Amino acid sequence: MSLRRMVAVDPKLCEGHALCLDTAPEVFDVGDDDVASCTRQPGPDMWPAVRAAIDACPRGAISVCEEELERTQP
Repeated sequence: MSLRRMVAVDPKLCEGHALCLDTAPEVFDVGDDDVASCTRQPGPDMWPAVRAAIDACPRGAISVCEEELERTQP
């Protein structure tokens, strides 16, 4: 079984502090509505910055979920 980690931002919790953008600008962006979003899923080398962004978010709006990848039969 293989898992894929994905990052999500809850727009109802986000207050636009932009600490995620400061910490991981290659993964997050803040729109004109002052709500952050995940603009791309992080590669393996980006996860330390994503974890720092999660820790920095004062509202806990950023989460990581794991999705099971289907195995293809040979």
